[in-house]
Formats: sequence, C-alpha cells, structure tokens
Amino acid sequence: MYGITNPPLEVGHNWRQTDGLMITRNLYERDASIFYPTVDVAGDLTGIVGSEFPILNYIIYLFSLIVGYEHWLGRLVVLITASIGILYFHKLIKRYFGEPSAFNATILLLVSFWFSYSRKIIPDAFAASLCIISLYYAFMYLDEGKVYRLFLFFILALMGCLSKIMVATILTILVFPLFNSLIPLQRKVLLSIFSLLILVKVCWWYFVWVPYLNATYGYGSHFFMGMSFSQGLDYIFQDFGLVMKRLYNNPFKYTGFAAFLAGVFLIVKNRQWLTLGVFLLPFLAFLVILVKTGASIIGDTYYVITVIPAMAFIAGRGLAYINNKKIVVAILVIVGIESIAAQIYDFRLREPYKSLATLEGIMDTVSERNDLIVINSGEHNPTAMYFSHRRGWTVASPIMQDSLYMNDLKNKGCKYAVLATKLFEDLELKYPMVHKSEYFKVYKLE
Repeated sequence: MYGITNPPLEVGHNWRQTDGLMITRNLYERDASIFYPTVDVAGDLTGIVGSEFPILNYIIYLFSLIVGYEHWLGRLVVLITASIGILYFHKLIKRYFGEPSAFNATILLLVSFWFSYSRKIIPDAFAASLCIISLYYAFMYLDEGKVYRLFLFFILALMGCLSKIMVATILTILVFPLFNSLIPLQRKVLLSIFSLLILVKVCWWYFVWVPYLNATYGYGSHFFMGMSFSQGLDYIFQDFGLVMKRLYNNPFKYTGFAAFLAGVFLIVKNRQWLTLGVFLLPFLAFLVILVKTGASIIGDTYYVITVIPAMAFIAGRGLAYINNKKIVVAILVIVGIESIAAQIYDFRLREPYKSLATLEGIMDTVSERNDLIVINSGEHNPTAMYFSHRRGWTVASPIMQDSLYMNDLKNKGCKYAVLATKLFEDLELKYPMVHKSEYFKVYKLE
C-alpha cells in the first residue's frame, strides 16, 4: 500500500497507465458506454478507438461515481484484485499439490514482477488474477458439479480474457481434466461449451469490434494486434538475447530463475509428468502468443506477467522436494530480497516526470478545458496529454517547428502548443508565449 495514492508517473510504463486512465476519465466525464472507449490523443477526432475491453476502466469509473475521480483508484482496484488472485493461486495449488508447494509458489509469485504490476493501472495482473480465480471455480465445478461454480468460472474467465487476451494462456490447463475418466462427461461437456462461448465473445471483440471502431472513427490502430508468425520470429531472432533476458531476468531476477530451473530438474528427476504438463501447456501457449507480438516484450515488459504464475508454480513445486525447511526459507528470502530490491524504484516519483502532475494547473491558467492542444511528447506517449486534462495531438518535437504542419493543426482547432522542455526537448516556437517555467513552455497559436 505504500505510495498507492501516487499519480501514475513512475518511470516504468507511465504511458501505458495514462493510456488506460484516459479511457477511464472519459467514461466518467464524457460517455459511460463501455463499448466505445475514448482517448484524448486523437486530435480533432472523436477519440473513439479500438482497445482492450475496458472492464478495469469501467470498475474504476463505478468507484469514481461514489467518491469522485482520482488517479489512484485504479491502483487500488488492481491491487485488491491481484491480492485475491494470490489467495486463489494458493488455494488451487494446495488442493491438488499440497501446502508446501502452494506456500513456496505463492511467496515466489508475491515477490516476482507481479509485485510491481499489481500496483500499476495496467490490466495484466488484473486480468491474470481473474483467470486464476476462474480456474479455481472451474476445477471446483468439475469436482462437485455445482452449477454456480461453472457460472463464476464463465464470468471471471470472460472478464479476464476480454481485459487482456494473452491471459487466455493460463486457462489452457483445463485441457487436463477433460481426459480424466473419473469426471462425469456432462460436466466436461458443459465446461467445454462455456469455454467455447468465452472464445467466441473474445474473438468478436478483438477481431470484429476493434477493427470496426478503428475503421469507423478514423483514429487508426491504437491497439497493437500483433503481426504474422514469420514477422514475429524475425523480430525475436534479431534481438534474441534481449528477449531471452526478459524471460530469465524479469520474473524473479537471477536467483529466482535459478530456483525455477532447479524446480524443473527436480520434477523431471521425480518423474512428475502431470506437474510438468501443468507448467508446459500455459508456458508453450505463452510462447506462441509471444511470437505474434514480435520483440515487443523488450520494451513492454508487462507481457511476462502472464507466464509468471506457471513459473512460480514449477519453482514452488520443486522446492517442496527439499526436506530441510531452513534451506527452503533461505532460498525464498534470497529470491524475495533480490526481486523486491529490483522493483523498489516504483515507489519513487522522479523529476522531470513528477512535474507533469502540475501541468493541468498550468493549463487551467491559460486555456479552457475544451481547448485542443499539441504536446511534444512523441507520437505514442499520452502521459503529458493526460495530465494536461485536455485533448489534442502528441507529436515529436522537431515537427512543431514545421510551419505548414502547425498551420494545419490551427485550422483543425488547435489553440496551444505545450513543450515539456526537460522531459522531452526544449525549442523556440514563433508564437506568443503565455507561460514559461522550469519544466514547461506554453505558446498560443495565433
């Protein structure tokens, strides 16, 4: 909970957080339709754009109706959901593999990269948690046959997969009970039907509705839909070392990865093939999806969140074969210290990012809330626009010195140009300056 009320300005992926928060704030201030997510960086267009299904955004919006809109409500929603997901992760492993495996795996998941992203307003840990909880209810339904558990699986898994399509890889382990002859056929058929419904709804959103929104409202492909497998492989092999580093370094750092490898070795040595399969199926499914994203994992490190539960499970299961509890505790402590220390930077907001929290106040002194503006934050970074609480264009700095381009923006209704001088680049524009401070310059486009 430390720093949970911080604005989303930590160095790691503040752009990804503000990208989602724009949608949330527009649900609160403009249009509460969940089927038409709206961003603020579409210039003079409506801003309606294809994106991940905004379930997380809508939950934050509902909380905002009660207490008013605040950035940090998103952090709290994700943290609560991820914490419940941790509980069900433990319950699920304990039921089928015993308490020692569940305890070890849960501690490893808690201190992994999951720790950092359970505090960020990004749907990855949120969606993965929903799928983990849904798995518990799916297995409970198969064991006991209570229909309400099947319904809970359906709702939670659907919400998780719609929020982040990659987390569907977590659900692949449901293949195993389908081959269990002790489970009644009717239960397996019903679970398969509801799983198929989830697949249909997720495919409709991402492959029908998202392209429709992009084509109809003209903003283009705001949401990355991946690339062909051949292109993805080419990109991965071009940066193969860095891609592999994301897999062995990011989840638990080096000591944690060593524990993971030891877990694989001990499980193979003890011929625990079902345990190995429970890990391999979601892991291999993750690798397939990873190829579709190319080398995006190098910059977008949150992709690895999806596979961490499977890696934590195999490492925790392997540690359970060590009879000396003191050795196990020592390993968990060492992994925890290294992993948390590597994520401690998320608790601090640094300049010049911290200065963006003042931008809305600055703009309120020189412009109206509905004025369109242009900011030199780069084409794909919405953070400065979000904190200005305006709409408009985000561009690379040099293009703001192109008089033809700037005249075109004026004709489209743009009234102000904002330079984040220390965060991006300092320029001199040929327009009246209406504000100058240590971190910002604001020009009126006359």
